[in-house]
Amino acid sequence: MDKVTSIISVSTSGGVLSSASNAAHMADSEESLCPSLSFKQRLQGCAACCGFGFILLVLSWVTVFLMQYALFGVLFSAGNLAILGSTFFLAGPVRQFKSMFSEGRWIASAVYLLSMVLTIICAVVLDSGVLTIIMCLVQICALGWYILSYIPFARDAVKAGLSSLFNR
Repeated sequence: MDKVTSIISVSTSGGVLSSASNAAHMADSEESLCPSLSFKQRLQGCAACCGFGFILLVLSWVTVFLMQYALFGVLFSAGNLAILGSTFFLAGPVRQFKSMFSEGRWIASAVYLLSMVLTIICAVVLDSGVLTIIMCLVQICALGWYILSYIPFARDAVKAGLSSLFNR
């Protein structure tokens, strides 16, 4: 459990911290969304935010069948934002954004965030169902590419697989 908490920058109470680890703890507290929450409370907050995001995603797909594309785009993007926000409970917003915009991930992160904004613009301003769905597909692809960046050699494997698929 200590390894899990150290990975996601959550410290458990009950130990005497040295001055070096105390400074690191203070830095983590400043980066954290809610530094006073326990590890269990952070997990609950993450699960609640993630669950809310999945509910919004399911509702968004219901609106597609009702042909309400503006509502679809807004609910889909809000669901993705809620799921992304759930990670703030674990890593904290500063650490999460540093990770998202690190070398090797910043392009996928920028495309992901930009596609959320463009989805809402296509849905609400342009009122285009086709563009809204296209932008949602871009969101899904950018999120998938971002997630693959956390798995060693996954992007290379996907590139090789797609290359062999299209070179036939």
